[in-house]
Amino acid sequence: MVVDFDDEILVPRGEVGDFAVIACDQFSSDREYWKKLEKTLPPLSALDVILPECFLDESDARLLKIKSAAAEMAAKNRFYAVRGTVAVTRTTEYGRTRRGIVASVNLDDYDYKPDSAAPIRASERTIEERIPPRVKIRESIDIELPHILLLVDDADGILARAVAESPKTALYDGALAGGGGHIKGELITEASALYKAVDVLIKQTSEKFGTELFALVGDGNHSLATAKYCRDHNPTPLNGKALVEIINIYDDGLVFEPIHRLVETDDPAMFTDSFKSAVKGDASATLYLPEPVEVRVPSDKIEAIKAVDKFCETYVKHFGGYVEYVHGGSALRRNGHVGIELRGIEKSELFGYVIKNGVLPKKTFSLGEAEEKRFYVEARKIK
Repeated sequence: MVVDFDDEILVPRGEVGDFAVIACDQFSSDREYWKKLEKTLPPLSALDVILPECFLDESDARLLKIKSAAAEMAAKNRFYAVRGTVAVTRTTEYGRTRRGIVASVNLDDYDYKPDSAAPIRASERTIEERIPPRVKIRESIDIELPHILLLVDDADGILARAVAESPKTALYDGALAGGGGHIKGELITEASALYKAVDVLIKQTSEKFGTELFALVGDGNHSLATAKYCRDHNPTPLNGKALVEIINIYDDGLVFEPIHRLVETDDPAMFTDSFKSAVKGDASATLYLPEPVEVRVPSDKIEAIKAVDKFCETYVKHFGGYVEYVHGGSALRRNGHVGIELRGIEKSELFGYVIKNGVLPKKTFSLGEAEEKRFYVEARKIK
């Protein structure tokens, strides 16, 4: 079975707000966000066993601290074990509420390669260079703390009805640090309705798209790819599965936001002239220097993203600087940078595009704003 709704899950003891932190790939250029969390969260929170991407340059020293913290968590029984699946209700400070279920998936049923026909597939291109730092952490501790979100095409709400019909027991309920809003988790131990719902979803997807597909990875694909790598290269009795949160792509609380590009450059005028020469098309886009300048890009949204990324990578390679991936219009205006505003893909377009064309370019869309990303709460033994 592609999903295991009866696996053992580890839940942190005490207040959920004293443990949970946002996904490690958020606020990747904002060290102050993470440093503030370090000062406000108590010892042995999730922050002690993850590596925020803005601290990748400190990975060796932080890895030692992660090993030590994981050992202390085990010694002090930081988690307690339950068996089943967790129904999660998340309300963000943007006024949106979304619902998901936390369960294990079989890694044999996942593949991130662009031409994958697996039941669980990546939606965006996987950057394999981002896997090794995660491997070091995963192979150094005996638990996984996932921020993986799987999206299912469930326009009829089949899975949500199965969750609503299933008896539930309260696990946690509280506010999240760092502007994360509120989260509630409830345990489901009788999962027969959930298994039936998955069977129906796979059948419906097969009939709709002509391929047997359960889910696309909406977020955390590099973490899931890391789990697959570790299973393939260093298998243990427990690491053949990975813990994820499954969300209906049509959930009212799930929004797709475009991800824009912000390029560091000491010559915005040269960047703009080079952009106009290299990127052509029938649609308009805006560069921010920080004052706005109109440019042309391909009319197809995905082709526009590919063209912009190709240009930015080439420009940075030749003239220096770096590319950031940012949310929201306000982030596009920064001195010493050029912001490139891109159009986002609609969530109703995602499954059809990926099945027809393969994975999207990296950083094509975001599941809401940065603070709305999944927080680390549940864990799972992998050794």
